[in-house]
Amino acid sequence: MEAHSGKQRDNQWQDNRRKIDSWQNSGNSADGDLQQPSRARRVALSNGRKLVDDVIRYAAKAPMAAVWRDCDFLYLNKLRRRTRPRLNWNVLMMKAYGIVCSERPELRRVYVPFPRPHFYEHHENVCMITMIREYRGEQRLFFARFASPEQLSLDQLQTQYDYFRKAPVEEIKQFQHQIRFARLPWPVRRFAWWTIFNLWPAKRCSHIGTFGMSLSRYQGATGNQHLGPLTSIIGVDPLPRNGMSRMLYTFDHRMVDGKPATDIVEAWKEALIRPVTKEVKKMLIRDGIDPLVVLGKKIAA
Repeated sequence: MEAHSGKQRDNQWQDNRRKIDSWQNSGNSADGDLQQPSRARRVALSNGRKLVDDVIRYAAKAPMAAVWRDCDFLYLNKLRRRTRPRLNWNVLMMKAYGIVCSERPELRRVYVPFPRPHFYEHHENVCMITMIREYRGEQRLFFARFASPEQLSLDQLQTQYDYFRKAPVEEIKQFQHQIRFARLPWPVRRFAWWTIFNLWPAKRCSHIGTFGMSLSRYQGATGNQHLGPLTSIIGVDPLPRNGMSRMLYTFDHRMVDGKPATDIVEAWKEALIRPVTKEVKKMLIRDGIDPLVVLGKKIAA
């Protein structure tokens, strides 16, 4: 009886082995649904990935660190939801951080290694927001430029933001410039990057920006640091729950230390609560809406 059972096990093992070999040779799964590629192959970088590869190459050279803080912006969120057109959180965060950068010159400085290590301080703030747009069948990254956001009204910033988000890519000069640059041969692109970072730092402000913006949380996924060849990058939570938003702050340790970084996050928060919130209230009053009614501090007539 035991010998018969052992023979059955051997036959079953052989049958299973033959099935496995058949699946591997045919390239199909057990259900026959998943098709394996016929052979491995090299895939060339697309135009969009070439640009990202260039950015990450220089971002990897910067000693970046990050801090984050969860803040309650319930009142600001209530006011924001009543604005028409509705203000995007990116616009509010950009305006607030622009105010902070205008008061702290170290946030407008960049590290220049050549011919000897030194800092170059720009005269204005330039924000570069990372955006995902579809172009010729590819979901790719573009970088939208906002000059001196602290000097523009929230209406103006929102108009610019909507333009970069919704206008055809073919009509946006900044995006077309990035597409043409990525088409250049890689030695030419490498030399252009090296020139801006080493010989011509004055152009870094207009071409790369003084600070960047990206998402810190999206669809339940949360990041803890950003990459970019910039002095600082702010991470924005685009859909804060009940006004609770995560403020992620990534900074170049050559310009900013840990304790000052926490002070910068606090100043960023205060800029949102005070001057930015004040401007949102003025927008509501202009449209005939009482901010106190919106906040539930006054009964509507």
